[in-house]
Formats: sequence, structure tokens, C-alpha cells
Amino acid sequence: MLNRIEVIKQIKAQFNRFQANLNGFKDHSINEVRKQALITLDQIGLPTLKDEEWRFTDLDPLFERQFQTAGKDIAEKIDPEEIRPFLYADFPGLRLVFVDGHFAARLSTQFEEDGQLQIKSLKEYFNRDSSRLKEILGDRKIVEHNAFAALNTAFLSDGLYIEIPDKTVLDAPVNILYLSSDRVKNQANHVRNVIKLGKNSQARVIETYLSMDQSPHFTNTLTTVKLEERARLIHTKIQNESLNAFHVGNIIVELSSGCRYVSNNIALGGFLVRNNIDVRLGGENSEAVLNGLYMGHKNQHIDNNTLIDHGVPNCESHELYQGILNDSASAVFSGKILVRPDAQKTDAVQSNNCLLLSDEARIDSKPQLEIYADDVRCTHGATVGQLDEDAVFYLRSRGISEQRAKNLLIYSFARKIIEQIKVESVREFVDEIILQRFKEDMNFTK
Repeated sequence: MLNRIEVIKQIKAQFNRFQANLNGFKDHSINEVRKQALITLDQIGLPTLKDEEWRFTDLDPLFERQFQTAGKDIAEKIDPEEIRPFLYADFPGLRLVFVDGHFAARLSTQFEEDGQLQIKSLKEYFNRDSSRLKEILGDRKIVEHNAFAALNTAFLSDGLYIEIPDKTVLDAPVNILYLSSDRVKNQANHVRNVIKLGKNSQARVIETYLSMDQSPHFTNTLTTVKLEERARLIHTKIQNESLNAFHVGNIIVELSSGCRYVSNNIALGGFLVRNNIDVRLGGENSEAVLNGLYMGHKNQHIDNNTLIDHGVPNCESHELYQGILNDSASAVFSGKILVRPDAQKTDAVQSNNCLLLSDEARIDSKPQLEIYADDVRCTHGATVGQLDEDAVFYLRSRGISEQRAKNLLIYSFARKIIEQIKVESVREFVDEIILQRFKEDMNFTK
């Protein structure tokens, strides 16, 4: 196991180089947030296999590389034709493109602010209301127990800020497209998204993470979501980076009363992937829905870690994660439902189901219930297995070949989650990736 103290020293050296390139922004108030986050990272340290939450995910392959941040000039040199293969066809909403962690305005949909509605890059927001942004980005609760959130904040350079005022329905979905290029060797992208919905507001936000080539890179993303009373958000994350990429994503959600938050988390790419989703239900009659699909092949490792924290009465949560693993791929699902003493009348359901398509594939599944209230209805479960031979036999009895019968059952298994994506162009994009995977790995035929 790599010495984490030495890795921290390397990170500090990278931070000094990062600071040297800030130029006039060294004196910006946000830089104090960065410095404090680095101190926090040094105090809490980097996770190892000895940490309970990381005991199935070895981070040494990530820490063996010395990643470096890319400059904004790369985003300015990308030709619009280069990103065309990574766009959702006929997407009906706004598109905000980031290349190597930096906002590319000329590749994005032009958006004019309407009153208090704000959709802009964090860098653009830095000088608008720096004191307010400092308060948001410097929230110690976010970084004090999360090393990668602290690392993200230390190297914070850009991301997206979305604020939707009260009683506003954003009809068009927003796609935040993060592209990693090959212009910088072993690049690291530390991007931050802030999403705030006012009372009785509604929105659909999609985060998309893709690689423009097969170069190794590290994406470390942190998204914070805050919903005021009776707000509604459908939040979709699509990750299909190269098989040489490392991806750590943190999503932290706070719900007020009467809110509904829906997460669709699709993990298809990456060599080593960790997704953390932390949802806190802090107002009565709120609801959280977490849908997840992870597909691994070759030597991929995909780790999903979720926490749904019921802190008040009369709330609901529904969680369904589906996994498909082939070749030597491995995965982790660790999901906890926490019901605090005051959270009476909680209704919570959690399920993780995984298909293993080879003898070498492996899943470590750990669904958990931690309940301190007595008037609740909570269930959890996990299934791990291979295809149902009776179902295969039934399809074969209808004249379908064995391979095609297996493919249809696998596709149907994945489709349960894909159907939860309501933006048609996004759903078709994911569909095509999965069908292509089937063609490559399992000789899939329609």
C-alpha cells in the first residue's frame, strides 16, 4: 500500500504549482477557501483499505499517478466539430460545456439571465458575489469528513452555478457536459457544481462526463444540491469516460419540506470509479428516489456508496441499483438508510441487484438499515446471480437462439433503470452505449 503521507506531500507540491498559476486570483477570497481545504485534507488524510467505507476499493492505482491540472487555454482551442460526437442529438435544452475542467462559452448554449434565474460558470460568478460564494464553497460540513471533497475544494477552479428562484419551472433541461481531452498528460479535473432551487420551483439537470480519447485522467467532482420547500429536481448523471480514467464523484443533497429529489446515476466507463450520494431529508413530507445502473467489463471497478438520512417524520425514500458485470470487472454497492429518533412514519425501500456474466466478475454488496425510530416501514435487500435459466429456456422454446435470449434478458435488466431517464435524447444516448457494449462483449443482435 502506498504511503498516504507521501501522497499528501505530492499533492501539496501540486497545490503550490497550482497557486503559482493563479496570477491575480491569488488574492481572491475564494483562495482562502482553497488553502483551508488543503489543511483539512492534511488533517483527515487520504482513505486506505483499512477505512470501513473504502475496504473494497484500492486507491493505490490512482495515487500512483501524479495528476496535474490543465489550463483554460485548452478549452479555448477546441474546435466545435471535435465535440459533436459527445452531444445529445436534438437535445431540447441548455448545454454548458467544460473542457478539462474549464468552461467553454463558445461551445455552449448562450443563455441570458432572466431576473433571479442564474445559470453560469463558477469562475464567472467569483467576482459577482464573492462573499456569498465563499460561504457556499467553504462549508466545512462538506469537507471535514470527506477527503475527495476537500481535494476538490483545494483545487477548485470552475464548475456550474444554478440558482432557480421561487415559483419558477425551468421547462428546458440543463446538460452540464464535462469533456476530458488529451492535451495534458495525466490531467486532473476538480469541478464543482452548485444547484439551488427555490420554493415551488422545478428543474431537470444532467451531468455528463465523457473522454475525448483514451488518455488516463482523473475527474474529481463535487455537486451540492439544496431544495427549498416543495421544490422538485430530476438529477441525472451519465459517466462514460475511458477505461483508463479515474472518477470520484460526490453528490450532497439537502431537502426541505414537501420536496422531491430524483437521482438517475449511470456508471458505464472508467477504470476505477467511486460514486458517493448523500441525501438528507430535513423537512417533512419530502421524498428521495435513487435509481442507479452500473455496467463493468474487462478490469473495471465501480463503487457506489449511498446514504439516505431520514431526520424528520413522514418522509419516503426509494432506492434501486442494478449492476451488470462481465469479464474481470468488480463492483461495490454500499447503501445505508439512516432513520433518526424523530423520523417516525418513515417509508424507505432499498434494493441492489447484480448480474454476474462471468466466473471472474465480483460484487461486494452491503445494504444497511440503521433505525432509531419505532413507527417506520423500512426494507432492504440484495440479489447477486447469473441469468435465470428458466427464462432463457422459455425464450428458446419460442424459437429464439440461446445467445439472443441471454442478451434480451440482460438488456431488459438494464432497461429498468434506463427508462427512468425521461429526456428522450439522453435516454437514447445511454441506450446506444449499452447496445454497443453488448455488441462488443456479448455478440448482441437486435
